[in-house]
Amino acid sequence: MKKLILIVLGVCGLASCKKFLSEYSQSDVKPKTTAHYGEILQSDGYPGRLETLQAWAIFLDDDVESYSGPTLAGSGLERQPSSIYQWQPNMSTRAPADGFGASFNTWANYYELLLGANVVLQFIDDAEGPREEKDRLKGQALTLRAFYHFMLVNFYARPYNDSTTTPDKIPGIPIRTSANLSEALLTRNSVKEVYDQIGKDLDTAVLLLDKYKIVEKKTVISHVAAHLLASRVALYTENWEKAIFHADKVLAASPQLMDLNTWGGFPNPEEKPLVGPSNVESIWCYGSYLEKTISPFAEAYDISHSLANTFDPTDLRSLTGFYVNPPEFKFLFAPDFTQQKDLPSYVTSKMDYLNSWRSSEAYLNRAEAYIQLYKKNGDANAAAQALKSLNTLRANRIERSAYQDWTMMPADQLLQQCREERRRELYLEEMHRWFDLRRYGMPAITHVYRPDELTTLQYVLEKRDLQYVIPIPQEVMERNPRLTQIPQLTGERSPK
Repeated sequence: MKKLILIVLGVCGLASCKKFLSEYSQSDVKPKTTAHYGEILQSDGYPGRLETLQAWAIFLDDDVESYSGPTLAGSGLERQPSSIYQWQPNMSTRAPADGFGASFNTWANYYELLLGANVVLQFIDDAEGPREEKDRLKGQALTLRAFYHFMLVNFYARPYNDSTTTPDKIPGIPIRTSANLSEALLTRNSVKEVYDQIGKDLDTAVLLLDKYKIVEKKTVISHVAAHLLASRVALYTENWEKAIFHADKVLAASPQLMDLNTWGGFPNPEEKPLVGPSNVESIWCYGSYLEKTISPFAEAYDISHSLANTFDPTDLRSLTGFYVNPPEFKFLFAPDFTQQKDLPSYVTSKMDYLNSWRSSEAYLNRAEAYIQLYKKNGDANAAAQALKSLNTLRANRIERSAYQDWTMMPADQLLQQCREERRRELYLEEMHRWFDLRRYGMPAITHVYRPDELTTLQYVLEKRDLQYVIPIPQEVMERNPRLTQIPQLTGERSPK
């Protein structure tokens, strides 16, 4: 009993002593029922409603652009996240010195949440309560643990499908499956070992959650959410059949799509949100709206011309997702576009969970996996299935009077179309675009940086650039000398 109390208190200390665990520490009573562990999972295993995990990372991919204008004169806002935007190797120390306020320790953020999930997994079987409640909490905790390892390995290691090597030879991240804080300092597992653990956790989670198929509120992991994450992971590991299997499970339970033809043709995040719990497509929602709207995003940075130019004039996602700011409004808005996809409800002052797993991703995962089978085997039926998924999604996104189905095309062309559709659909959601660029082969991308109205600089992330892997924060390295840093660019990245 005493050991359990100490472990729980240790987790509390490492995870910022959230409300539930602190209450138990005060009474020196160990959690003993499934209800207690449910509260632990909610407070320490799930991301909080106002909790950001990697808000700084909004500036990494090619969906964001730097802007300048009269409203920014002398403000210094352009400079604050510039080292992130320029992919400088010292961004984690330079950006705070430049005034950027978000925490860079995404590593610690996810490992703290892992501890919360592991407390539940380690002790729930001995708790008092019905078997169903234990199974469902274990399924939720396993899905969360898989998700956190997935995010960590995609930030701090090279991609699973790196064409120059194999995943068993790529240094990954430490696997954490215990709540025992007295363990020896952990070392990096290989990327393959990390994904094997993710797969094992998800297989068990799906098995447990599928037994009951209960969907609670959208802020609680369900069997549908577990299948969606399993589909995403299978896509990253290029297990096409498994990606299709899990996407099919998602769409059997949650096929609904928002028909943007009924959205009014203009941004209306209050009444017709594109993400969040009030959206019909959302399967699981978590975390803070600040994840994608951290200042100075929207003031000196916003969506890029590169992204905006991918939308056809009849694509309603551009009409409902962002405003095009006319040049004559430059005195009011520095950015040429103002995103309206990830916003809280200003009318109700409701700061909602705005990170969403949506059914549209399942259509895209399924389509991409079928295209890869078409490309591999020349299977026309696989191509037809891919087109079915893509056209189902597109029919709800394109102006009805202009809509036409995509028809059969060569595999490479269809794959490119699918990737562009994925970009249009999932922009500003989680880390989809950055992680996709990594698994697409880490192509070169260019950022235009405007430090003032008269200066334009170009920074290039080269193909397979070292900064496609984020360095482990120095404070983490100092606490654990057994960790090794993956090679990084030396010196400062200069504009072209």
